Amino acid sequence: MRIATFWHSGRLRNMETLCLASWLEAGFEVDLYSYGTVEGVPEGVARHAADPVLPESLLQRLLPVLRKERRAFQPMMNFSDLFRVKLQERGAGLWLDCDVLLFRHFAVDPGKPFFAWEDRHRIGSPVFYLPPDNPMIADYLRVLETPDLMPHWLGFRRGVLRPTFWRLLGRPFSPADLGITVYGNDAFTRLARKHDLLRHALGVRAFYAWNGKETLRFYDADEADEAERLEDDPAVFGLHLHHKLHPTPRPAAASLYGRMLDRLGKRLPPLAWLPEGG
Repeated sequence: MRIATFWHSGRLRNMETLCLASWLEAGFEVDLYSYGTVEGVPEGVARHAADPVLPESLLQRLLPVLRKERRAFQPMMNFSDLFRVKLQERGAGLWLDCDVLLFRHFAVDPGKPFFAWEDRHRIGSPVFYLPPDNPMIADYLRVLETPDLMPHWLGFRRGVLRPTFWRLLGRPFSPADLGITVYGNDAFTRLARKHDLLRHALGVRAFYAWNGKETLRFYDADEADEAERLEDDPAVFGLHLHHKLHPTPRPAAASLYGRMLDRLGKRLPPLAWLPEGG
């Protein structure tokens, strides 16, 4: 199965370049969708225009109204959650966020959902596949057809209580004000439960053995032994590198980051690094 991902435009950070190279090294064919030129893409990644999947103008409809401080980053996060579902509708393959590092190849049954538990409560949105006729997709298409993009799957607090409170106060709001995950992992988990799909979820170790702040161990040379154990564990397909240090200083050679750079060097385009102490 092909892997599909999205980067709006501009240069990939070095870590994302490394992750895409790891997908190729694992034997996958990779499709990158974008709205403009993307630099730092490993050779062998196929590039595609994103507009036929979802119009870029949708970003403007995802702006927070009350929480303006989130406008710099949240619309793109919400947009990406919707974009990956539209790719599933098109049968484009397995979705991976650009910050998912793979250690090995794995099989995906095109007739079944493919995702994993991120923690004890939610499935992760960074690794996601649905067959095109899956009912979760229909839930998303229903939202995309509404003028305000309001999700119908939210719980009582975010779906009823908070909007009612804001309306009583006469405060305009958008769905984005209800949280970063309203179209992402919270939504995926609620809809998977609604359609009895949680039984398909892989265990946490498949992609989230290091989760949240634990992923900072990726940069730490003192974690080399534990990182090697993860790489050797056949139950660990890869890691979602959620927490990130500044992306451009050269990592310690003994860190997992440094070792993966060495291993995948032949697949990497030239990378720019800050000088030490820069």
